[in-house]
Amino acid sequence: MNNNNVNWFEIGTNHPQETMDFYSKMFGWKFQEYTDMENEYYNIIEPGNEYPTGGILGTAGKIAEYSTFYTLVSDVDKAIKAAKDNGATVIWGPVTDKTGLTFARLNDSTGHQFGVFSAGQ
Repeated sequence: MNNNNVNWFEIGTNHPQETMDFYSKMFGWKFQEYTDMENEYYNIIEPGNEYPTGGILGTAGKIAEYSTFYTLVSDVDKAIKAAKDNGATVIWGPVTDKTGLTFARLNDSTGHQFGVFSAGQ
């Protein structure tokens, strides 16, 4: 994985099982429960990949459903500052999970959602 490249995507849905069923049938994606977060979350493993490249977040009706991408950065706080300096707004975060993975979701200067993340130590 390289910094400043898209390395993760995510689908937020009120209906995670139905969403997983759809993408499993459509693209042959496999799913693996991820328990290091407070929310219901499933890693996506695309055909031919050994490791996850995306995830499905069960939103439980608490936030609007979405699809977005995440870009790997060396420092999430610095990336948030740079984004805000260029007109972005923070939706939430930064958040650090139990493994040390830190991530945040933002709206760019025109309102499009995107995320940034950095790997744990």
